[in-house]
Amino acid sequence: MIALEEPTLLDGRELLPEIRRRLEQEYLPAYLARRRWFAAKHRDRPEVRITHVFPTSEAGGPVLMIVQTGSDRPQIYFLPVGVKEKAVEPGVFICKLLGSRDVYLVDALEDDELLQELVLNLERAADNGSEIDLGFRFTRYAGFPTTNRTIKRLGAEQSNTSVRFGNSILKAYRKLEPGIQPELELGRFLSGAGQYKNTPKVVGSLETRGPDPLTLCLFQQLIENDGNAWEVICDLLQRACSRSSSVDARSRIIEIAGCLGDRTAKLHNSLGSGTEIEFSAELITAADTRKWVHDICISATRVLDQLAEHSSPLCRRLVARREDVISEIRGLSTLCVQGRKIRLHGDLHLGQVLVTPDDVFIIDFEGEPLRTFEQRRAKSSPMKDVAGLLRSLDYARAATQKSLGRAANADVVSIVEEAKSTLWERYRARSGGLAGDTEEARALLRMFTYEKIFYEVEYELANRPEWLELPVGDAIDLLNENDTVLRNEERRSVNSSDQLLPSK
Repeated sequence: MIALEEPTLLDGRELLPEIRRRLEQEYLPAYLARRRWFAAKHRDRPEVRITHVFPTSEAGGPVLMIVQTGSDRPQIYFLPVGVKEKAVEPGVFICKLLGSRDVYLVDALEDDELLQELVLNLERAADNGSEIDLGFRFTRYAGFPTTNRTIKRLGAEQSNTSVRFGNSILKAYRKLEPGIQPELELGRFLSGAGQYKNTPKVVGSLETRGPDPLTLCLFQQLIENDGNAWEVICDLLQRACSRSSSVDARSRIIEIAGCLGDRTAKLHNSLGSGTEIEFSAELITAADTRKWVHDICISATRVLDQLAEHSSPLCRRLVARREDVISEIRGLSTLCVQGRKIRLHGDLHLGQVLVTPDDVFIIDFEGEPLRTFEQRRAKSSPMKDVAGLLRSLDYARAATQKSLGRAANADVVSIVEEAKSTLWERYRARSGGLAGDTEEARALLRMFTYEKIFYEVEYELANRPEWLELPVGDAIDLLNENDTVLRNEERRSVNSSDQLLPSK
């Protein structure tokens, strides 16, 4: 416990020295280690330093804290805290404060009353201009909730903290990186000049001020939905194995896939529209393809080295074809590319899509979490996003087969293949010249499918070894598919040569 004369944390705008010392040395290391969003849980006891403190009101209330963990690669986290004068659940309080009465120091994002107070203080600061002094910028746009502010928790804790806040979703970024947060940047553009209708509109944001701002919170329009596309399609695939609903389930899956192909193409057209300088399409250069191939080869080599230590016969089969894998990927660098590179979603899969009765909405534009903001903001081929969606459908098929076991039937495979084909055809019909001609688009799709598969293999090795054989087997299938194509091309070449020979 920390002894206080009064239940206050600050002396002016700084933490009381004893509070700071005890938080950094004792309580924050223990609290962070218990949170799912803390990325260094493997460390026994993280070193913690409080780098910034922002009071949200001169009159008191929740305090915004930025903390940094000490290591070779320091990590930055957002942790707003407040004082509660009544007992709270042990999982969300940081420590007990002992003074004239017992009170608790609590994570303000985990307590409804403190969260309401936090947003109210942010609004007051924005209204009177004092955010300049307090060190942060709180911005509201059309659609920000002003009356109904009921808070509803959205299931288990994730890498960020998201709650339903009235008719919006409040997303607080826990792990921070200096610079422009891609989700806020893309969200503002798509909600404004990009005129893209199939993503939640940005209705508010909270950022620190300074040359390297930190994006702390994002408020987005709430989309009432039937669930994300992963949940919906997996459920429909299971129903498709039941004779009573198989036809309806199949047609609904194909309908969703077609809609997703259309909406993804329109998203890419918006991101390459050129209405703002950051959102213009550029020709893919030979240097681009060489770099992409180089990066994928490095990833594939690293993953194959890891698989070499695995005893699975399927893993050994893929490792034995290491030279074939690298050779095919390198061969893709010779593409004569006419397509365009644009800003992307960057981590597009079925879990990032909300399904409504008659549409789909694409969400979560943060990009791949292991990449830097600079890498996430780089332009690339739109085939990277398309490959993510098609691989996600493969995972939905595998998850259904895994869940149903022998009850799964051949329809699952045929439905997923039809869904993938429908998504691809609808995308190509709506995407214009972004992906180049059909042959080029398929080659780029193949390149980024390899990238995605080796990313999946590495992820499954580290987190879900029971799923490892799915991406490994698909990598082998992709190689075999290429072998078949090459054999067919050789046969056509031989047949053409035969036709040139004089007849006997």
